[in-house]
Amino acid sequence: MTASNPIRRHASVMLEKAGKKQKAAIWKEASGLLSNPGKTRVEVNLGRISRVAEEGDAVFVPGKVLGTGMIDRKVTVGAFTFSSGAKSKIEASGGSALTVEQFIKKFPKGSGVRLVR
Repeated sequence: MTASNPIRRHASVMLEKAGKKQKAAIWKEASGLLSNPGKTRVEVNLGRISRVAEEGDAVFVPGKVLGTGMIDRKVTVGAFTFSSGAKSKIEASGGSALTVEQFIKKFPKGSGVRLVR
């Protein structure tokens, strides 16, 4: 875990605690991926999310969502950060872009959530 970004560390700890409390392996895995060093951090384009998600799906990205590509369906996306273009495109398609904390509150057990990396 990098000590240089306390916000990233807080989000990772939050995911780890949710994983332990709810016995949800998805949050433990997401915490590990969010803790990766800079060279291996997760960055996902909207095009990839659009290819793997169906209408109404919940998708979690343990890193940053980038605005490259199009999304044409209503999807709930949770991530550590969003580019401004990605957030705009998600909301324009009728979906929602949630922070890690908001996403964990909405899907505490992680059931039905797809982890995208």
